[in-house]
Amino acid sequence: MGTGISGLQLALRLQQLGIEVMVYSAQELDQLATGRPRNFPARFGPTQQRERQLGVFDWDTPDAQVRRWDVTVGTGDRTLAFHGELRPPSSVVDFRLYLPHLCARFTERGGKVVVGTRPITDVAEQHDLVVVANGDRSMRELFPRDASRSVFDAPQRTLCSGLYRGIGEDTPQSLDLCLLPGVGEIFRIPFLTPQGRADVLAFEAVPGGPLEPISKVDPAVEPATFYRGVLALLGEFAPGLRERVDSGDFALIGPGELARGSVTPTVRHGWALLPNGKCAIAIGDAWITNDPLTAQGANLGSHTAFALADLLVAETGPYDEAFCRGASEQLWAHARNVVDWSAAFLGPPPAHTTTLFAKAAEDKRIAEAFINNFNDPIAMWQTLSSPRGTESFLGEFIEE
Repeated sequence: MGTGISGLQLALRLQQLGIEVMVYSAQELDQLATGRPRNFPARFGPTQQRERQLGVFDWDTPDAQVRRWDVTVGTGDRTLAFHGELRPPSSVVDFRLYLPHLCARFTERGGKVVVGTRPITDVAEQHDLVVVANGDRSMRELFPRDASRSVFDAPQRTLCSGLYRGIGEDTPQSLDLCLLPGVGEIFRIPFLTPQGRADVLAFEAVPGGPLEPISKVDPAVEPATFYRGVLALLGEFAPGLRERVDSGDFALIGPGELARGSVTPTVRHGWALLPNGKCAIAIGDAWITNDPLTAQGANLGSHTAFALADLLVAETGPYDEAFCRGASEQLWAHARNVVDWSAAFLGPPPAHTTTLFAKAAEDKRIAEAFINNFNDPIAMWQTLSSPRGTESFLGEFIEE
């Protein structure tokens, strides 16, 4: 149930492995390609490799890639700055292009998609197992918040992210990430949209901080106020990025190309027993919602889809309560690294993380190793979780 990256990659993988699978979509399939942008995913190397395995990776072009990261930490005279190459480059494709593509490949290969809202109890009557990859409100009672694994009970950032024109690049296929302790984050990412190449410009504001008010301004109602406010924030907190903005051309690429709101990072219970005795297991946003700061949502969804497919293929008995409990725990063994890393990044950087950033500013090898750990959440969390982890990471670059 669900036609996001988790649901569609799971369906494609099960189809590939010879397991009969049906996809349920609450919305018409042509709606996948329309509407406002809901997120701005960066899909890292391991996710792209899984897509190649599925035969659905079709964006190996410069306008859909990010190769270089330019990172700044802090503002003013105390700013740390470093850059590095991401290998392989991340793929940055609007889900309004991506999801219809995956859905089309599934149906072309004989898969069936059922459109329309159906009670999960009715769906369960027809299948051995229901996998819920739909994070809408209708599923939240089925998979309640897991208090033992959810660090936060309120949003940690207020988001204002849009697709813009009029922003230049010093280096092609590069992104800007500005980490502003106590304030939030500003980032710019090149992005392939249904209208062609554009730039994501995102403000992640600590609630009550100076980045937050812009999220309250509607550009459709107060365009001059909105754009003036955006440029003022860039001038104050990301001056290097502000210098590359052409004020005469700078604008959203179209009406509605802005996503505003907030996200409460949440881990929900990973499975549920249904009234008829069958089970449902949660993946994707139905299970875990992370703040987008670490850009791991789509990648965790893809990893989980493949891992669950392997568990389903290996199971010789029924997909019962014992299977779902065990499968959810096995999936958590990887996912917890993403959850813990994302939670840590939302707080003030501890001393050992600040030390890592300072070393990255001095040594490009360290900068690139840190940046490339975005491909590997386990390695990233081992590095950032403790002073000893950071020391071990930095120790690899000490000259003998």
